[in-house]
Amino acid sequence: MEIGDIRPVLPLARTDEARVDGARRAAESGDAVETAKQFETLFGVMLVRELRRSMPTGMFGNGPGADVYEGWFDEQLGSALAGRDALGISGMVKTALARAHAARAASAAEEGP
Repeated sequence: MEIGDIRPVLPLARTDEARVDGARRAAESGDAVETAKQFETLFGVMLVRELRRSMPTGMFGNGPGADVYEGWFDEQLGSALAGRDALGISGMVKTALARAHAARAASAAEEGP
């Protein structure tokens, strides 16, 4: 499976789309560390957003501008979780990308010039 094959199930915010594009570009350039970082940040933000939405009442009320504060909260907390590797996803992504790269290299070596 390639990064370009991933299609999100949940609707993405504009910043999420930018993160998916960033992860895709990093993967295409072969930068496993940046790909893992971008993926973990995207996952963290989406996780926080969905957990917050499951709450019966909004954290910032229902007044005008509450959605702005909620979006900011999701971004900050999700990014902080990813920045501290609190979710432990980046290591798994780096390992999976390294295995995929090794498999592609082995396949290319078997095919020969």
